[in-house]
Amino acid sequence: MAGSVLRVARRQLSQHGGSGAPILLRQMFEPVSCTYTYLLGDRESREAVLIDPVLETAPRDAQLIKELGLRLLYAGFTVSTVEEERTLNPRLTRSCEEFVKIMDNLNLPKPQQIDFAVPANMRCGVQTLTPA
Repeated sequence: MAGSVLRVARRQLSQHGGSGAPILLRQMFEPVSCTYTYLLGDRESREAVLIDPVLETAPRDAQLIKELGLRLLYAGFTVSTVEEERTLNPRLTRSCEEFVKIMDNLNLPKPQQIDFAVPANMRCGVQTLTPA
């Protein structure tokens, strides 16, 4: 989903070119989870959306939206790309045993947020926050 939205946004930007483009696009990186959040804004209406926001960077994202004078329409709306991953990722077209062998042989470090992300994904992305 995010890829499709970004392709459309880039097409719009390339058609209009320059800083006067009708769509404002910002790509923001979150280093712990190694993920990107995208901010798309309409320069005329000042409306904006966040694509793939990360809970830990919400204050950063909110500050950027404020600095740019945008009004957030919604945040946190996510769409699964599992089917796309299954189709395009060659590791996912293998048997379970082959997949485990491939992944074990990559010798990758344990992802820093795996113990948080997997349970959240098993609850359809619903996260439980502990009070401060």
